[in-house]
Amino acid sequence: MDKNEEKQLPEEPKLKDLGNFETEPQYAYLWDRCVYELLYNPNEYVKGLTGLLGGYGIDKKSKILDTCAGSGFPALDMVELGYENITCVDGSDDQIELFAKKAEVKGVENRSEKCLWQDLPQHFSEGQFQALICKGSIWYAGGGWNKDALPERESSLKALKETLAIFYSLLEKGGVLYLDKFRDSEVDHKDAVGTFEVQGKKKELIFYTHREKENNIRRAKMIIKDIDTGLEDGLPNVTYDLKGGELEQILKEIGFSVVKPNLPEEKFFAVWLAIK
Repeated sequence: MDKNEEKQLPEEPKLKDLGNFETEPQYAYLWDRCVYELLYNPNEYVKGLTGLLGGYGIDKKSKILDTCAGSGFPALDMVELGYENITCVDGSDDQIELFAKKAEVKGVENRSEKCLWQDLPQHFSEGQFQALICKGSIWYAGGGWNKDALPERESSLKALKETLAIFYSLLEKGGVLYLDKFRDSEVDHKDAVGTFEVQGKKKELIFYTHREKENNIRRAKMIIKDIDTGLEDGLPNVTYDLKGGELEQILKEIGFSVVKPNLPEEKFFAVWLAIK
């Protein structure tokens, strides 16, 4: 092989260096780094999202609830853009803790509190919001977060319908629910995406997804692999393999009008807007 042919060979994939740590980093921190440095261009995504919502009258003064705010994407980014009335909830303590730290660093108000979806009516009033955001998690309505139990279809869909009905009640007439879901066409994968070190020990971060079609189950895991020993560890997430058609049908049964918009900045999930 001559030198010209050598130059045309594809390069080895380059993994993102996620840094060095004194102790094992929390899931929330690693996921936050992945979101902002590996998966999304945050500025472009938030620009696309706010433009999409703006087409339905949602502006910087609208009352918005992020129902699964995590560590702040995209809610904190929207606050920085001047969205004045964003309220955030999440069910994970580590995510809420990181959200608060990031809000402090950014010099903005900490607007996140712990609340599960089924408890939202105890915290907020009917018709209180013009928009709700539910990004990257609606399929956990039937459980499965950090659990390795086999979900049942009927109970999962029942819990999903109850959750979406709560979302519906919190919206004012004409309000908008933004939600997304893994694509029906998603394929199994186990991909190394980043590396980091803990007191000199090298670790690899791996994204894993496996769909058991025969059981209607989706398994997803963020795996940490010790490069020296080859040992892998990660929290399980096992949910019902929710289909897009099932989601749309439930939204319509509740009373929503359903739109499937084009959001090019969302490269991983299928997107829906549900209008009350």
